[in-house]
Amino acid sequence: MTPDPDTETQAETEATARRRVRHALPMPGPTGRRALIWFGATAIAILVVYLLIPHLAGIEDTWNRIRDGSPYWLAAALALESVSYLGYAWNMAAVSAADGVVLGVRRSALITLAATAATRLVAAGGAGGIAVTTWALSRAGHGNRQAAKQVSQHLVATYAVFMAMVIVVGTALAISGADPLLSALPAVIAALAVAAFLVLIQAPDWIARRLDTGPQWRRRLLAAPQALADGTKFTIDLINRREAGLWGTVMWWVFDLATLWACFWAFGYHPVVWELTMAYLLGMLGNLLPLPGGVGGVEGGMVGACAAFNMPASVALVAVLAYRAISVWLPALPGVLALATLRRAAEGADVIEDDEHHDA
Repeated sequence: MTPDPDTETQAETEATARRRVRHALPMPGPTGRRALIWFGATAIAILVVYLLIPHLAGIEDTWNRIRDGSPYWLAAALALESVSYLGYAWNMAAVSAADGVVLGVRRSALITLAATAATRLVAAGGAGGIAVTTWALSRAGHGNRQAAKQVSQHLVATYAVFMAMVIVVGTALAISGADPLLSALPAVIAALAVAAFLVLIQAPDWIARRLDTGPQWRRRLLAAPQALADGTKFTIDLINRREAGLWGTVMWWVFDLATLWACFWAFGYHPVVWELTMAYLLGMLGNLLPLPGGVGGVEGGMVGACAAFNMPASVALVAVLAYRAISVWLPALPGVLALATLRRAAEGADVIEDDEHHDA
């Protein structure tokens, strides 16, 4: 069968446009003095949380218990966290390929690590990581709009799993007789948040008619519901295509939680899985606080939630700090190197030039 010249020309034009995008986007993130300020503030916050607070609280002996942690369980925690990051990279690689750009797991892992380092610089729900991921996907050949759709898909899928865990675990704990403030209430709030989200993504046109006039800040609000709607539709489309890479998002949460569980075992305490899961989920809400590097919010939330579930606060403190060191700060070190090589890694992606992904 003779190829259609118009179709080939269109495919070449789209591929050329994707490549051109790679050279038109400056890398986001703080630079110069601003970067130094953020690094300094983050370093101070780490010192306060990991060194000063235990000293002021009079629990130096508890902090010294980290030396007594089982090296085998800590090694297991490190392995579990590695699987968690691989799951996220798998998801990114699969979703990118489904949208026409083959990143591969290695490049996806570099982007994931770089986004982790950027998140340490700019907290507030991972804004830094979102910016770096969007930039990397745009430069890889997706373009601004497609990159925004992909990032939105990652957010929708990631927090869909998070909300589902809160609802399921909270309901199970409530049925078993746990404190309603630690079980039923979080489950109800999560269910209401999901319901509000579903309403929001169904009404971008309705919102546009009411916000498309007036100050610029009002018009900018339109981008969020539209992006979330696009990401949700893309997620549903991937589910209908039975894209196996979506399981990577589940791996991200499950193995990250397993890392915290292994850290507790490393210090001799065997928590109830359901209670530990809810403490973990409640603590993760600390990521929303605009703290330098996100330091303090998650640690304090997790330790407090563990104590509320009658876990020994002294063990919870050491276990949570060890977990955060493994899940956040160790990956941040190679993440800084990944940031330096991210431009070359993104440009190495392969653009799918045939019509297969357009017809999917």
